[in-house]
Amino acid sequence: MWRDRTNLYISYRQSYSHHPAKRPRFTDSTSALSAPDDDRRGLLTDTEDAVIEMDLLPPRWADVSDEVSDLLASIARKSALLERLHNKHILPGFDDSASAEGEIERLTGEITADFRSCQDRIRDVGKMLKGCGKSEEAMGRNIQMSLAQRVQDASTLFRKKQSAYLKKLRGISGTISPMPRSDSPSPYADLAADPSADVSYSQHALQTSATLTSNDAAIMQREREITDIAKGIIELADIFKELQTMVIDQGTMLDRIDYNVEQLTVNVKEADREMTVASGYQRKTTKRKIIFLLFLIILGVIILLVIKPKK
Repeated sequence: MWRDRTNLYISYRQSYSHHPAKRPRFTDSTSALSAPDDDRRGLLTDTEDAVIEMDLLPPRWADVSDEVSDLLASIARKSALLERLHNKHILPGFDDSASAEGEIERLTGEITADFRSCQDRIRDVGKMLKGCGKSEEAMGRNIQMSLAQRVQDASTLFRKKQSAYLKKLRGISGTISPMPRSDSPSPYADLAADPSADVSYSQHALQTSATLTSNDAAIMQREREITDIAKGIIELADIFKELQTMVIDQGTMLDRIDYNVEQLTVNVKEADREMTVASGYQRKTTKRKIIFLLFLIILGVIILLVIKPKK
């Protein structure tokens, strides 16, 4: 297990002041009665390099990164355990179905609650940034968008696994698929790119479960489990949509950065061309000066020859 401490380190590094304010020096102009105090002040202030700032504390939202990382680590562990239970539960001839279904339902609820907690903590970052300086607000926004991206990726992966498990349960229960089949490519081929596909499938699953009138207890239990999973998928899709807004904002910022980098490249190329032209002008000016000097020398020699007295 590991933690990504990059964002927290960057926030600490940028909030630390590298040029501490100079402390006032005390002179020897005080009276002799205050000599012990002056000696103590001298020990504390004579060496400026030894001054250590203790008043700078990390921002309040810096702890949110650790909390979200812990929640994501917990979600990863629970998801791995839940996936093993899913694979075991869909095996034919599985006897201990009641206890397994209870454990699956418990883990699914805990993972969904953890995603909700991540969403709330990321939303709290925006509240903590009110009244902060521009630099601190920019750092907080960057960390908020980075955390939103991580939570979005984790929720996408979990929702994809839940959708696959839901379809397998549908196949085992022997009911008709709630989505009509066609020869065209499946709309669920890329669940991460289109969360509405999971929502649509889950809503149809809920409608199908509501219309069943079978008296078979096993089928009713299976349909209840399918209903719970479908509700969980819809709830995860809502979290995904809210986090996607933050990620889109981050993409807009990156687009602006890319545009500025491209403009910088164009300006550098233009400056290089102008420097080349200026260098050519400078070389031509040197040649012209040399030609002018030679012309003056020739003119001087001619004048000397003209005014030279004849023998």
